[in-house]
Parts: sequence; C-alpha cells; structure tokens
Amino acid sequence: MYKFLVHVRHPTYRLVVKADAPFPSAASESEWRLTRTRGADDVNPEVREAVDRGGYSLFRIGLSLTEIPKS
Repeated sequence: MYKFLVHVRHPTYRLVVKADAPFPSAASESEWRLTRTRGADDVNPEVREAVDRGGYSLFRIGLSLTEIPKS
C-alpha cells in the first residue's frame, strides 16, 4: 500500500510513501495530510520505483509546459 499526501501550507506539492515505512526524515509528518491510500497495482510504475529507490516520490500539481527544460 502507498500513502498519498498533500502539503498543508503548499497544497500543490504531493508526497507518496509506502504505508508501512517510516516517514522521510527530511520532512515533518505534521506538515502533510493524507489524501488517499492505494494498492501497488493502482500506483504508476515510475512512482513505485522512486519510492523503492529513495523512500518517497515528490511531485507538484499545476506545472506549466514552459517549466519543462528544453534539450
């Protein structure tokens, strides 16, 4: 299972962690609010890989296309 959380003061930021893992030490759990819990089959493979690799996946809602780096 994976927990999806939204930042309390900056709600465009979303955090995904494994439900049975410790909260990331670089973040304060009190600053995040649980929005949903999903099974692994309902989480994108890239997100699962990021969580497996670093303990979490962090992303931001509402980015514009101009924020994508040009190659």
